[in-house]
Amino acid sequence: MKINQLTLTFIIILTIFFLDVFTDNGIAKLLHSVFSNAAYPLYIAKTSLENYFEKNVTVQYITIFENKKPELLDVLSVELRGLYVRNLKKRGIIINEEGKLIGFVEKTGQVGYVTKWWESEFPVTISATDLSVVGYYKKYRITIPDPTIDVDKLSGMVYLSEYMPYGKLLKERGINLGVFKEGEFLINIPKIRSKVILLEDYTGSEENPQK
Repeated sequence: MKINQLTLTFIIILTIFFLDVFTDNGIAKLLHSVFSNAAYPLYIAKTSLENYFEKNVTVQYITIFENKKPELLDVLSVELRGLYVRNLKKRGIIINEEGKLIGFVEKTGQVGYVTKWWESEFPVTISATDLSVVGYYKKYRITIPDPTIDVDKLSGMVYLSEYMPYGKLLKERGINLGVFKEGEFLINIPKIRSKVILLEDYTGSEENPQK
């Protein structure tokens, strides 16, 4: 059965080939015309979208506290992996009253849950003397995906990745996560007191960037 199908397919292709030759590539020209006309609207749509996004660049300015005292949220309890916070209604990151990063909002509600950043996984920026290096934090260690970087000679301050919400702001304010020194991560764990502050997620994402 399969041999018959292959034979029939071969005969059809051969017939189309000879017809195309005898008609001076008439069949090929016809197919080219049909596919060109069908693809033209897609090409116009693609070009229009590219021009739209090139001309409409959105710049988002973020005001954190609007020149007023931020709302302090009550810490109900602290456990090994995270902490429970009262009236945690929105997602974002949690900092303490000194501005140091505590963690990421995992669950919202009247009793919300925050995962400590040192118990999470997320990208970081290592700021060395003459360069910035992208790394990934997991289980008290930082891995450097760039094979051209000599990890044993790399030293610098570690910050939340500039590509994560508030990452650039925290870096500009010198709020670091620790020090990366010659392949070792010297972690800087902040103190968790009775009050914390929520920096709301401004990306509109419902998912956490960390695990």
